[in-house]
Amino acid sequence: MNIALTRLKQLHVLDPKLSSAEQVVESLAAIQGQDYAASKWAIGLRVPGLKEEDVESAFLDKKIIRSWPLRGTLHVVSAKDVYWLLDLLGPPTISKYAAHYKKIELDPKVLKKCYSILSKNLLNQNFLTRKEISSILERSGIVTNTTRLSHILQRAGLEGLICFGPRKNKDFTYTLIEEWIPKIKRVKKPKEESLYDITKKYFDTRSPATLADFVWWSGLNVRDAKAGIESLGSKLNSFRKDDQAYYIPQKMDLIDKDSDTLFLFPAFDEFLLAYTDRRDCMDPPPKRLLTPADNLFRPTLVINGWVTGIWQRELKKEDVLLKVSPYGPLNANFKKKLKRVAEEYAAFLRKNLILEI
Repeated sequence: MNIALTRLKQLHVLDPKLSSAEQVVESLAAIQGQDYAASKWAIGLRVPGLKEEDVESAFLDKKIIRSWPLRGTLHVVSAKDVYWLLDLLGPPTISKYAAHYKKIELDPKVLKKCYSILSKNLLNQNFLTRKEISSILERSGIVTNTTRLSHILQRAGLEGLICFGPRKNKDFTYTLIEEWIPKIKRVKKPKEESLYDITKKYFDTRSPATLADFVWWSGLNVRDAKAGIESLGSKLNSFRKDDQAYYIPQKMDLIDKDSDTLFLFPAFDEFLLAYTDRRDCMDPPPKRLLTPADNLFRPTLVINGWVTGIWQRELKKEDVLLKVSPYGPLNANFKKKLKRVAEEYAAFLRKNLILEI
């Protein structure tokens, strides 16, 4: 089995079948969302013909939202899933940050005051930017220097109080989540049901993957992650490679042969960030162009399931300049494929392409 290509199939990149932004997000459970432009292309990559404005509309129509459910990191999730994800995955993240909250003096009393201020000032869809919230908190005696504001907002998100709202000019805003998605009611799921659902979504879309991968991605402790895997029973099979147990759904299309494919992945894509061990899809770059860790946070060129370079974009009024840096020479076949996928990216942005290799 070619693990990398099989993952591409499960992740809806190879031979995609989904037709909307909300279908992609709901299927994958969560998509890294700290880089907004990257998260939009992570969705667009998986729906042929989708445009950037289609993804923007899914946000504004409140079908998908940005919140902090996994590991305290910004993710894009389905509005239908946000509450049970926060209920399941918020507590272990809060527990993980407990010592840091204490260090920066965010005790329960201070947090309660912050929540009260946020609730009062965001009420009636009074969308506020980060800078505006900082000013309001400071006037109330809440220090927001260094990373303290980030942790206040993150913790309010983990508690299910706020999420991201629409943009105000170019700035992102925050809103009360209950006002933003009023039709979605916060109904407490039994933990066993939530564990089953998150485990199934993960292994349905990221397999083959290990227990360690699942723990890393979800933020669950090992005990709960194992319980989730066990809850799937015979729906999961396993195999061993390099003394690691990999799990796969019982009914899954395995890819054994190499595939003549090339993709331009956004930064933070699930193809890399959904796993703690990436040896099945990347090597350290030649000549130390980047460290393996750096590659995880840069847009990547992926050929036949393997990270083979990096790329960056420069937006102009009507054009997008794509600078692609392969780790080695590309043959004529892959140059042709690169031009085609670069054109698809430019079409997603509705811009003219300028390609540099």
